[in-house]
Amino acid sequence: MKLFIYLIALMSLLAFSINANANLLNSQGQAPMPPASPHSSSQYAPPATNAPSINNANKPAKLYVSPAKIKAVKKVVSKAVNALAKKNYTKFIKTSSPAFKSIISKASFDKVSNSLNNKLQLKNGYDIKYLVALKQAGLKFYMWKLMLKSGKAVYIKTVIQNNKIAGMSFL
Repeated sequence: MKLFIYLIALMSLLAFSINANANLLNSQGQAPMPPASPHSSSQYAPPATNAPSINNANKPAKLYVSPAKIKAVKKVVSKAVNALAKKNYTKFIKTSSPAFKSIISKASFDKVSNSLNNKLQLKNGYDIKYLVALKQAGLKFYMWKLMLKSGKAVYIKTVIQNNKIAGMSFL
């Protein structure tokens, strides 16, 4: 689970840095040189109009999601969180996409489930509230607020593909 979370974070960071750096480089992959000045001066003051822009392609964009879709996605997320609360690996895997299943071992599931139950008392109950859907780096994320019966709040970021969980992280 941690591997998947780190992998998504690394991919997002890498995609952001690639796009940001692409704007700072010219077509040969080199930093732009200042334009030749008609006055021979050893001081370089770049013109304000030639400043590189930052590409906001990886900035999260808020998406509209219909109430029916939110309800369907919430059902999948609820089943996954319920499986974590009950420490039921089989039920959790049933909510997962094939790619997500392949990286979630029983041992990693148990580690996350035990941690959530020991630290947050997830097994004592919770309510899930939809917050927002975002699109970033080509992926659609759903953000959720998990209100625990203890009064604590946990935020969950999920990637849903074909009504299956393709990624999940607790923030």
